[in-house]
Amino acid sequence: LKCIPVTIQKVSKDFVLVVVPPQTPPPSPNINLQSGKYAYGTVINFQLPAGLAAKSTNSTPVTIEYMWDYDNTWKSGTKVDLKKSGALSVRARQGTLTSEVQKLDYQLVYKQVLLVGNSITQHGPHPPINWTGNWGMAASAADKDYKSTLERYLQATKQDTKVKIFPTARIENDFNNYDWEDQVKVWQSTFEETDLIVLRLGENVKDWQIPGSNYKQVMIRYINMIKQNPSARVVITSVFWDGFPNTNAVLKEIADENGYDWVSLIEIGKDSSNYAYGLFTDPGVAKHPNDKGMKAIADLIYEKVK
Repeated sequence: LKCIPVTIQKVSKDFVLVVVPPQTPPPSPNINLQSGKYAYGTVINFQLPAGLAAKSTNSTPVTIEYMWDYDNTWKSGTKVDLKKSGALSVRARQGTLTSEVQKLDYQLVYKQVLLVGNSITQHGPHPPINWTGNWGMAASAADKDYKSTLERYLQATKQDTKVKIFPTARIENDFNNYDWEDQVKVWQSTFEETDLIVLRLGENVKDWQIPGSNYKQVMIRYINMIKQNPSARVVITSVFWDGFPNTNAVLKEIADENGYDWVSLIEIGKDSSNYAYGLFTDPGVAKHPNDKGMKAIADLIYEKVK
């Protein structure tokens, strides 16, 4: 029980007036970061004002609570990692009393993004199939593929965000004989400077070969090769096309076991209006996402990383 000092005043022989002073709510916690733009994983710390924590040991404990606007649930804690943009509310609680709520806005930004992808991400001109572009295959123009669309989304909050592409043809077509050392020599600096890795591959994998193979071990090594920046965020998407249950299962398992973000493209891949059917004579090109499909891919990825 908490002891509260009171004033007792005898008004008459049979009546005593007890005056209980109003309870004072605790002061608001101190927060180490003001509103602004910060990198993924930035730690936001909360701290009780000096002396308050010690005083609370002899009375009702004072705790700190926080809530993100997209979560709408108060939680107890003294720190939180920035993993999604939003408004953060912070308050102190002592019993039923709460402090004034502090509200700050944090925007998640990235310096360099690496899209690890196949022809859906980029394909150079190839006359035999009547493909003349040098961007995501089947998009009508360079600024219509998912890479460019995602780049615009990210640069809306940080204009100098770089988006680069790391091709996956070698790892998809023959994952048992990958040229690890050669890739690291060429891409080492890019890997080290990247703080967001998006693994967007799988359409060229022979799905029936996955069961019983070492595909999972190879992909874990592949991601570790790319993730030279220890604090880099990793996002893995499912295969866009239908008919890759084994590949998707392995990729999802890797994401779950390593704390990576998972983005499923399965539903948008089922929608025929997201394909370039009828726009190209070559069926292989036409099987790629059209402008609508490219935007759908970018939207799902951005929703996860913003």
